[in-house]
Amino acid sequence: MDKTRINLANPQELLEIPGLDRATADAILRHRAEHGPIRDAGELARIVGSTSMTSDLLQHVDFAPAESTTPEAPGA
Repeated sequence: MDKTRINLANPQELLEIPGLDRATADAILRHRAEHGPIRDAGELARIVGSTSMTSDLLQHVDFAPAESTTPEAPGA
């Protein structure tokens, strides 16, 4: 199973993660733009809401950080 790199994914790629809707994808994008990479499942749960955090969602997410040259990284 391929995992989505949550810190590099564009809006369309985020929507392919089971359990994420447009509003949640937008919240992830806003968080990355304001705070940088999402470090772990706990941080993602605070962004999407604990009720939206499912084991299926976590199975599809990779928390590898964004490279400093990506547009999503602060200061890029």
